[in-house]
Amino acid sequence: MSTSHEQRSRPAARTVLLRDPVLRALIVFTVAFSVWYAIPGAGESVKLALFWPVQVVLDLTFAALSARMSAQPGVSAAHKRFWRLIAAAALFFTTGDTIMGVQTFANPVAGMVQGSAVQSGLVTLGSIVCLLAMVLHPTNTAGRERLRFTLDAATVVAATAVFVWYLSPSVDIRQGGGALLLALASAGASLAGSFGLVKLMLGRNMPFTPIAGWSAGLASVLVGLSTGLSAAMLEVTRPDLVMLARLLPCALLAAVPRINEANLRADPDILARRPVRPFSLLPYIGVAAAYVLLIVSLTHGSLDVRVWGVVIGVLLVTGIVVTRQLIAFTDNARLLGEVDRSMRALAEQEERFRALVQHSSDITVIAGPDHIVSYASPAVQRTFGVPAESVIGRRMDELTTAEGREEWRSRLAELMAHPGASITLRLQVPHRDGRPRWLTAVATNLTHVPSIGGVVYNAHDITEVIAFQDRLRHEATHDALTGLANRALFAERIAAAGGTAAVLIIDLDGFKAVNDTFGHHAGDALLRTVADRLRSCVRPADTVARLGGDEFAVLLPDTSLSYAEALTERFHERLAEPVEIDGVLVPIRASIGSAWGALARADELLRDADTAMYKMKHGERRSAV
Repeated sequence: MSTSHEQRSRPAARTVLLRDPVLRALIVFTVAFSVWYAIPGAGESVKLALFWPVQVVLDLTFAALSARMSAQPGVSAAHKRFWRLIAAAALFFTTGDTIMGVQTFANPVAGMVQGSAVQSGLVTLGSIVCLLAMVLHPTNTAGRERLRFTLDAATVVAATAVFVWYLSPSVDIRQGGGALLLALASAGASLAGSFGLVKLMLGRNMPFTPIAGWSAGLASVLVGLSTGLSAAMLEVTRPDLVMLARLLPCALLAAVPRINEANLRADPDILARRPVRPFSLLPYIGVAAAYVLLIVSLTHGSLDVRVWGVVIGVLLVTGIVVTRQLIAFTDNARLLGEVDRSMRALAEQEERFRALVQHSSDITVIAGPDHIVSYASPAVQRTFGVPAESVIGRRMDELTTAEGREEWRSRLAELMAHPGASITLRLQVPHRDGRPRWLTAVATNLTHVPSIGGVVYNAHDITEVIAFQDRLRHEATHDALTGLANRALFAERIAAAGGTAAVLIIDLDGFKAVNDTFGHHAGDALLRTVADRLRSCVRPADTVARLGGDEFAVLLPDTSLSYAEALTERFHERLAEPVEIDGVLVPIRASIGSAWGALARADELLRDADTAMYKMKHGERRSAV
């Protein structure tokens, strides 16, 4: 499809046609013979002698340009067939006019503007081929639409037939078959032109552009009228003007395929962009014209065969229109019934949707391309603690906390570049009570949908789920009694730290005696106190863990050996303070072993620290003995 910039850069249709060299040549040729035929005076025999050769030139031009149009690239098979048939019809016209041209050129005085029986028969055959091309060309209509199209076409053709009947001169069969064939040719050309206009106005698959279609219809009607009225005109005006009246429509008809080609070359999408109208005024214009003709014929003439033909034609046109309207009334009643049912179904769906949205725990928010909220469901109040109306008009990033906002913006920018796409987000939003809420949201880009025109967020509050997951994660990685990291988390921290670190292994001395003397509750209290004292001595980046029983460990990442030794002394100082249990001061003794080095050999560090701890413990025991 063409872009809007391409449409703006295309030249106007009139400019395109005037720039075409073939159309310019046709215009010059037409102006030349028009001026010559319009000048009164001598040379009537020469004008008559050249009348039919000029017709032949125009016919050949029409045939050649129609054949060229059928061979254009990008033209559909149906359009190619249409233009091939038109080219074939032009060859019939050419043959008939050539015969008359030879006869008239040899004897211009005896020649006549009206064709002979042979010429009239060939023109009639050409008109039939034109009608065949229009009848066979698909209109892309079906069902009731095709029936309405047929009735509208019949209305216009019938109205045209009324005019052809009334305006055509009376034919006396005794004058020979040529006069009858001439009348038939005139009627055929007029009906073909009217049928072409109907298909132009009502069809969905026209083989020519609007300008070319109007030109073809006008030329066909003028050809038919000038052919049928030429005998009557010869009696009241100059023969050279009658010949000019016959030549001008033929010149216009010869230019039609070239006009169509020039339009398509300048704008290849012109046929695809042609708007489809729900109705056409053309049939009603035909009816009005037929009634005007009826009034004129009744006022200025007696009730002869010609007037009775008009009366019968008007009745036929009226009958077709009444039938068309009755069908339209039936279709309208059926459509109104369907609309009523659809409206009721829509109302039920809207009521169901409102009930679902009103009572849904999920949040639905719509934000435009500028990320301004245009709709928020009532569930917003349960999540944000504020009425849903208060978030309308605010930016989406204002509804989220600063945590993860940049990542959300980058992912949303990617989403906006792909209409119809969806992404899943995890957002943290503030609540009125000060406690943030966690949401999982599916954002869908529906900016290309006219009824939405934005991004739809369907969000669900997962605050309790995340809290539960955090609790499970904490329980899986922390000691339940002391709240310190457990052995698994301690190993994970060692694996994640890297670089150099110090590891301390702490084992309480005499802890079993505390349990045996005071009970397990006293031992638990002692462990909690030890955990608090160890935790108070370390940095935020350090990890204190309970490995099990009365054994603790401390990870000091990115530290020096001197800091580890200083911290060991601090631990001894804090743990040396007795703990009051059941009113009794219980002393705490601990053995602390340390090791420092690269965490790439973490197992060796742990083993060295554990060995150092046991050396200290056994050394103290020997000294006590």
